[in-house]
Amino acid sequence: MNKLKRALKNIFIFFLFLFIALLVFIFSESIFKYIIHGKSFYQVYLGDKEYKQGNFAEAIEHYNKAVKLYPNHVKARYNLANIYVNFEDYESAVREYEMALKYNPEYLNARLSLGIILSEELLEFDRAILEYENVIKTKTRLINIPFIYDNREQIIIAKAIAYYNMGLAYRDKSMLFTEDSIKYRSLLLQAIDCYENSLTLNSKNFSAQYNLAIAKHLLGLYTEALTGYCKALVISPMEYEAHYNLAILLREKRLYLESFEAFKNAGSLMDYSGDTYRAAFIYGLLNEVSQLAISEYGYRPKDALEKLKKDAENTHLKDDFMTMDELEKALIKNIKTKSICKNYLKNF
Repeated sequence: MNKLKRALKNIFIFFLFLFIALLVFIFSESIFKYIIHGKSFYQVYLGDKEYKQGNFAEAIEHYNKAVKLYPNHVKARYNLANIYVNFEDYESAVREYEMALKYNPEYLNARLSLGIILSEELLEFDRAILEYENVIKTKTRLINIPFIYDNREQIIIAKAIAYYNMGLAYRDKSMLFTEDSIKYRSLLLQAIDCYENSLTLNSKNFSAQYNLAIAKHLLGLYTEALTGYCKALVISPMEYEAHYNLAILLREKRLYLESFEAFKNAGSLMDYSGDTYRAAFIYGLLNEVSQLAISEYGYRPKDALEKLKKDAENTHLKDDFMTMDELEKALIKNIKTKSICKNYLKNF
């Protein structure tokens, strides 16, 4: 009886080991993959740790080990590409962004970054435009995109950014055709269309509004450009370039009193930032505009000349104790109530 029990026990153990061996044989590849993936994710963890501390060379080493073990680890490739951008190794950055997109075509952050590098660093405008178009074509029903754009609202933001950057790509491409007026204007009009689409999705994007105004300024659409500069300044009144370009446009239109006011605001911002060189340059332009006004109006109208004289004696918008918030509020009030912009902001 005992011999029989021992025999049955041995048979059971044999078949148990046989069953385990069979399972190992069947799932050995999966088990191996899990082990490899674990090692890869650990390398990514180490890479992230070095990345956050600014130890980029060490981070690259860990990320490269990670993608060697597990090639479709898109986060490792995306971070690796970002580091290559910091090192200005744009070709390597493009390679890693493209590899990340190969394994996850819906990784919008990687696609946007790829477009920016292609356009702004490698001047490959057409390739960049294609990447932006792919972002724009993304269906808003895709609400589980990893890492960054993981919901409908974020996808809309990504599309707004894509439209804006596509506008920049068309604008920069237009600079290659300055001697071909038809091509030049066509590309600028495409840029304008992109900026407007971006603003439809995000109406408070200063950069899109400002660049829209510049594009219309370049095309000689002065009234629309003026409106655009004014809208941009309401969004972000502390932007020196918008005040400056508005002043230039007004000077071109021989609206010297209004140009003086815009130059004055630009000069105040330079004073506030401590940029004495630019401030001195602006105040030189103020004097020039004053002279142009006198040449234009002669000694009439009297109130115009008195206004210029008064402004020349008090060109600073702020006092020495004004905070940044106070200066911003003062600028917005000035833009909406005293400047030429008040006539162009009725519906904004």
